[in-house]
Amino acid sequence: MMGRGMSALRQRAGRALTRASPRVADAGALHQAFLVSAVATVLVIRTQLWLTNYPQLGGGGLHIAHLLWGGLWMVVAIALLLTFAGRAVRTPAAIIGGVGFGFFIDELGKFITEDNNYFYKPAAALIYLIFVCLFLLARAWQRHSALTPPEQLASALELVAGSVRRPLTAGERREALARLHRAGDDPLATALRQAILQMEVADPHVARPPWVQRVRAAWRRATADPRFNTILTAVFGAWAVLTLVAAAMLVLSLGLELGHAHAGFASDRLEDLSFVNVASLCSSLVSAVLVGLGVLRLRRGDRRGAYVRFENALLISIFITQTFAFVESQFGAVFGAGISILMLATLRRLAATESPGPEDLPAGRRAPRAVGSP
Repeated sequence: MMGRGMSALRQRAGRALTRASPRVADAGALHQAFLVSAVATVLVIRTQLWLTNYPQLGGGGLHIAHLLWGGLWMVVAIALLLTFAGRAVRTPAAIIGGVGFGFFIDELGKFITEDNNYFYKPAAALIYLIFVCLFLLARAWQRHSALTPPEQLASALELVAGSVRRPLTAGERREALARLHRAGDDPLATALRQAILQMEVADPHVARPPWVQRVRAAWRRATADPRFNTILTAVFGAWAVLTLVAAAMLVLSLGLELGHAHAGFASDRLEDLSFVNVASLCSSLVSAVLVGLGVLRLRRGDRRGAYVRFENALLISIFITQTFAFVESQFGAVFGAGISILMLATLRRLAATESPGPEDLPAGRRAPRAVGSP
């Protein structure tokens, strides 16, 4: 009963917000880009300060806190969104805004303590909780707030608006047609569909530099190779094992030297393990289990299902494992987060190449639903 009530409340809230302004189709990817860049920024800042012995910018009684740099980055992101139209600016703005938020939230300890204590120990846990709550809210919104037909139409209009500065690519054309199919029988959708079918499509050989064409061709050949699944299994299997081993090394005494762990976080006795220790091990174990499930999917030929589980494993590593690892080992956390973020970006590209784009179907037929679309 409670679940149905919450679901109805979310739907009413979504409809109320939709009446105010239609949502963008790629909101999920933008939310994730924002959060990943923010987490990476916090980890990099803390490591840089640790390696340089916490220098201060300023002098003569002045101190330029990096919170101000966060405000600057967020102003740049807002300025981009307020100045430029279209989808092309949103991803850079999300990343820049995430960097700014990372600078801002990193100084949380200063603003919740009477003595402006940047090193206030609970601040790390609070920062972690903020990131996790934001991530869960974004995921809940994506899962329970599918785009309405008017929003699908608005998304298609936005894609077509990009043709003002250059012809649509074949992929953009297919996506716009798919959005219009989901928009229903709206007269504007019908007219726009006919207009798109008559539009010029960008020649990929002209639109992309030669080196980009060579890279894309090499990428397609690599992913089509029968050995690709084996290589992908080996890469993610090695990552899962190394992540689990690294967490164990930091928690147990082996990590004291290898991971530059702080004194007090290493112990050989299970009863001495702290919440941070247990959380690091459990999150690493969950990531390893998800990788195992992804490998099973991969062996069955379900690449898309495998990519979903690999992505969830990487997100848990970035948002949970590496955040807790930072408490124990600043250098180790940034190194691990960097690898996880790089693998996440690569996996996203793989998933995009696997997603079957809808064909240019006649107006009466329904296009297949694209992976990751609401």
